[in-house]
Amino acid sequence: MNSVIMVKKAIHYNVIQNILQYYECPDTCKAECCRNGRVHIFEAEFNLLKENDHERTKDIRSDVLYPALYIMNNPCSFLNQTNRCDTYERRPTVCGMYPFKVNNSGTSLGLQPCPLGFMIIKDISSWATDTISKADITAAEKVEKLMQWEISLESYAIEASEFHSRESLQEMQIPYDELEMLSMFLLSKNALKKVPDISDVQEKHCSI
Repeated sequence: MNSVIMVKKAIHYNVIQNILQYYECPDTCKAECCRNGRVHIFEAEFNLLKENDHERTKDIRSDVLYPALYIMNNPCSFLNQTNRCDTYERRPTVCGMYPFKVNNSGTSLGLQPCPLGFMIIKDISSWATDTISKADITAAEKVEKLMQWEISLESYAIEASEFHSRESLQEMQIPYDELEMLSMFLLSKNALKKVPDISDVQEKHCSI
């Protein structure tokens, strides 16, 4: 098993993709992550990019401190004029999981409150408050926990609003075991959207 596959398995990459499938970067996004982010990629990923577009990879160099990794250009040489990726189908691991980021804990992922990340954070908040409302705890405990989430969401809203002007942001830390639950929540949430209203069905099939 090569290093890329091992890392993807360790960080629950497939679950991250299950989550990200429900989101798109908003039109207001300025691709800050691709313009100013310090993006490390694996050698195998670099070689794949090089095979497909040698010209755009000619200035990508290996990291002095971590020779097995390569550092993408700033701005990324694959970023086009519409702030979209020209090698999206072959994008490296770190790009494919953003705004989720690997940290040193080994038990969780960070979630950047960029415009896309804040959309996910709002859904996490919705999931959390729904869970709290149904929890078998006292009313006072529910109020306290819900207030904590309200304060937390306001804090991340500020982070998101200043995303393009700050060098560092407060990331939401999400334990790996909660990623799967979030994925299931989003699946059920989006499945409900696809269920037609019974009145609409009756109207379409009614001959009167």
